Amino acid sequence: MKYLLALIMPFFIISCAFEKEQSDSVSSIFQFTTASVKIDSVTNGTNTYTVPPACIDFTKGGGVIRYTLKSEGHYGPGTDVDSVIRNSYLRFDRARLYLNDTAIDIIPVPENLRYNAETSLDVELTRNMIGNLQDGTYSLEIEMVASEFNGNGINTALNNTFSNYFGEVIISSAGQGCQ
Repeated sequence: MKYLLALIMPFFIISCAFEKEQSDSVSSIFQFTTASVKIDSVTNGTNTYTVPPACIDFTKGGGVIRYTLKSEGHYGPGTDVDSVIRNSYLRFDRARLYLNDTAIDIIPVPENLRYNAETSLDVELTRNMIGNLQDGTYSLEIEMVASEFNGNGINTALNNTFSNYFGEVIISSAGQGCQ
């Protein structure tokens, strides 16, 4: 029995090592806070999609993507902590949407996000922004790169990346529209 267990155990360990954990969201842990981003909705004209698949029809002007940035402080409410922590903030170095592997810069990048704060923002997606992408179905993701600064303006973490996966978005620009 011991020998059988000795033979089976390595296979179990190897199979666990090859198992890949997959997540739709990647948060970033900074010194004072954990940051996350979430795509809340995709709006096309009067249609708002909060779950995939969504559709963006460029014959109707394009779409609006609403996303939320969140900073969850490690030390509780801002009023209960030292001012160096309470006045810390994230400065965004880059913000991008991805349709499959095509990067679309979000300009302007979001304003600084304070310790224990949350903000929702919109980005208008136009036909010019997607370049040569053809009509079809794409995976929509959002990615942020931010640096953390303490209340004295001293950098505590540099260029951490966090992201969120929304799901499938149908792009239509040839007049077929969203079905």
